[in-house]
Amino acid sequence: MPKDLTPQKIIGMLLRHIKLILLISALVTLISYGYSSFFITPVYSTSSLILIHNYNEEVTTKATTYYNESRGRVSVSDISLSSTLAGSCVILFSNMPDMTSLMSGATVTFEQVEESPFIRINASSSNPQVAANVCNQLAEQAPKCFRDQYGEGNGKVTIITSAAAPTTPVSPNVNQNTLYGLAIGAILGILLAFFLEIIDTTLKPGDDLAKLYGIPVFAEIVDFEKEG
Repeated sequence: MPKDLTPQKIIGMLLRHIKLILLISALVTLISYGYSSFFITPVYSTSSLILIHNYNEEVTTKATTYYNESRGRVSVSDISLSSTLAGSCVILFSNMPDMTSLMSGATVTFEQVEESPFIRINASSSNPQVAANVCNQLAEQAPKCFRDQYGEGNGKVTIITSAAAPTTPVSPNVNQNTLYGLAIGAILGILLAFFLEIIDTTLKPGDDLAKLYGIPVFAEIVDFEKEG
């Protein structure tokens, strides 16, 4: 392969091996699509949302809900304390036996929503209905676990949204994996084309002879049998 590479020579080299590059690209793309579609188990994910109160709506004389404006406004201190309590509940719910016993068949995470009093319960499973069921069971169990830990009258848990069975998987992303396969195939094809040029020691007509002997080439004899 010549050392003095120019963009024109690189393009010429790629064009000489264009069929090989396209073949490898297509092959790797098909493998990536087939593997993503038929060999990777799809995973479905869903979530439910709960709200942590640091006070009990039944006993407080102040406004006690984030949603019922007819009962007044919630104080800033209530929101702040509820947010702090929600952060503690994330750890509590993740480790309480009454909660972990319900996680069978799904991968579950608890996350506080942007340092607010809200906690999102996420569940992922190869079975979409299992993911939804686990999410909802955990949301329903959360108030009892809260009372067991903090006692009656020291706050409460409200279910805001329940989980629904997802209809489309979150992984694998077949389209994305197929594009990755196309890119990888193109790169492999180009690398192989460069490799074939490197190991090719045959003399090419014209320029190769002139560089080897340092003299110009005035004429070439055509191989009539090869050229037809």
